[in-house]
Amino acid sequence: MSVRTFWRAALCGIAAATFAWSGTSARAEQVTIKVWMHEHPPRIPIDKQIVAEFEKAHPDVKVDYEVIAVSEYATKLLTAFAAGAGPDVFNQTVSLVAQYYNAHILAPVDYAAMGYADEKALNSQYTGGFQGIRFGGKLYGVPTEVSNYACYLNNDMWKEAGLDPAKDFPTTWEAMPAIAEKLTKRDANGVPIRRGFDFDWPSGPVYWLTINTMMHQLGASLVDESDYKATYDGPAALKATQFLVDWVNKYKLGGPQYTDTRTDFLGKKLATDCSFGIWGIPQMHDAKVNYTVRPLPRFADGKVDEGYDSYAHYMMVNARSSPAQQKAAWEFARMFIDHAAQLFKGAGLFVPRQDVIPLASDADSMVFLNELQKAKFAPRVVGYSQVVDVLTRGRDRMIQGGEPVASVVPSVNKEMDAVLRREKARAETLLKQ
Repeated sequence: MSVRTFWRAALCGIAAATFAWSGTSARAEQVTIKVWMHEHPPRIPIDKQIVAEFEKAHPDVKVDYEVIAVSEYATKLLTAFAAGAGPDVFNQTVSLVAQYYNAHILAPVDYAAMGYADEKALNSQYTGGFQGIRFGGKLYGVPTEVSNYACYLNNDMWKEAGLDPAKDFPTTWEAMPAIAEKLTKRDANGVPIRRGFDFDWPSGPVYWLTINTMMHQLGASLVDESDYKATYDGPAALKATQFLVDWVNKYKLGGPQYTDTRTDFLGKKLATDCSFGIWGIPQMHDAKVNYTVRPLPRFADGKVDEGYDSYAHYMMVNARSSPAQQKAAWEFARMFIDHAAQLFKGAGLFVPRQDVIPLASDADSMVFLNELQKAKFAPRVVGYSQVVDVLTRGRDRMIQGGEPVASVVPSVNKEMDAVLRREKARAETLLKQ
């Protein structure tokens, strides 16, 4: 079945996108709920509209809405939760949901408060996205964004190099260095002054997704969630890591010393970038980049046909809030997700819902939707930031320090294991003190 047919079939099996549910119910007294959101400027006016609509439909609920800078958001959330003063409802990335779950912060979805009969009724409005927020068979949030990366090609640069972006983009990682070299411009000393393609080295979260994706393609993963152990020590880890090290030190096609790839691609200093999601399309138009979107390469001997790992943001509710606040919080979450189409059109936040999918039916968007069907989520771990730090320090030992992959990878795996054990135990005891 083609991806377009898949989505059409999914849509045919889902009810119409107009929701009559309002969630209005009489409460014994006025309730105030704190809503915390990370800063995403295009979304903020829509947030404020939703808050106003919610308060109008629920006159007995007051919404205390706060926007927090992305750089401070995760830390402020954990600090507030540890102090017992966190928000009643909040939106956050899948990378950190394990932290909240293990610290007993998350309340399971209240289907009745959201106006659904059960989980099946909620799922009927979506075609995916819940995998990252399911623990022990229960859902602890609803998706407000589900995304993945694909590759954007600057058509003008590709054609200048004598390449056809529609036909010559490599399907395998093994073929990527030769193509990238054709697109690269070097100075008199052989140093790239325009990269043909490069990985987004400065971003720890993108590196986490990149190494996870490559290992998933090879049939492995950085962490085994079931045993909660690091698995960055087998053949897949060695192969993926060696490729990344060779990209810098053998092929000399880029490296951590360069500006992040998104900035350089939009600035027309990079011919190919694979770290933008579907939300990158309007940015290409704004930057006047003549582009083509292609799926991420796979390893020639890979075991799984997958592109980039997917990621998501979820609306979640604080389990320590009062029952009345939790009920109002889930009512607010329902109203928020019912604005999914507006959030996609106005803020570029895609979630696979019946009222959003038809808005993403152009050829470029379909590349992302096709890949999203195949994508896995990266492992959900407690101490995500610390684990990413361990990985990037190990990466720099190999790339910049010249240490052999075969010796560094096992030592990084041991350090990851220690972090996983320590942070999981800390999360489980922090809020019990």
